[in-house]
Amino acid sequence: MGHGRKLKSLEDYQRALKGKYGIGEGSSYKPWLRIQDVKSKGKRSLIYGRKSRRDHHMMSSIESEYFYLAEFSNNVLDIREQFPLLPLNFTQKIAKNLGVEHPKHPETKEPIIMTTDQLLTIDSPQGKTYHAVSVKPEKDSDNRRVLEKIDIERVCWELLGVKFRYFTGNELTRIQSSNLRWATSPFRESAMSFSCEQIDHALCETAVGQFFIEDLCNRLISLEIASNEDALLLIRYLIAEKLIDVDLSVNIPESGLIDIKFVTQSSRENLYGAS
Repeated sequence: MGHGRKLKSLEDYQRALKGKYGIGEGSSYKPWLRIQDVKSKGKRSLIYGRKSRRDHHMMSSIESEYFYLAEFSNNVLDIREQFPLLPLNFTQKIAKNLGVEHPKHPETKEPIIMTTDQLLTIDSPQGKTYHAVSVKPEKDSDNRRVLEKIDIERVCWELLGVKFRYFTGNELTRIQSSNLRWATSPFRESAMSFSCEQIDHALCETAVGQFFIEDLCNRLISLEIASNEDALLLIRYLIAEKLIDVDLSVNIPESGLIDIKFVTQSSRENLYGAS
């Protein structure tokens, strides 16, 4: 994971920029802050991106929740987390105009480089666009200081012509995200290999409707489409690759039920297009 970096002074920020932190896209992007760089009250985690092909640094469970939802969207091409708002005097001027204090380091009291939790690159009819998202738990919604900092972010992105959103999540998004984590986790760093023939056979034997996952697994096994060890993985693969469209509003692994809404005819016809 590497050692943490000190980001306490202007010299530290200049060193970080020389190290290309907060710069790049896709696999080359390096977040301004990594999980080893800061102390966080939240549940920190590394998530290997299926689209970016790199580790994403999540500082809290709510950030991870949003990441899984955003990454699964066909329109999202890239996610850059802990994205720096530069230059420093830009956010300082915005804070001054808003009449709020600019964030500063608790030890040095020097102004810090502000970051946006996730900056999405969106494939839109107009071409590539960007969508900045501040991801905070719902309990912070009435925290005045948190809202002041979000306001600085909002104005910053609006001046840059970028859409800005504040995401707090809810019970539904938590369940949806949990399902996506369950479906995609085996196919992140090392993709599971299923043959086209195997996948197409599985799709032919899959129907729209609600089923017990165990029954679907047993059917795949009895038809010799998948082994005992791979049957559940194959179902998760079909969801992860969007070859079947399922209801994500019910916790699939917890309930043992899967509600299939649509099935593609073959592995060559991805339901949502290339991801």
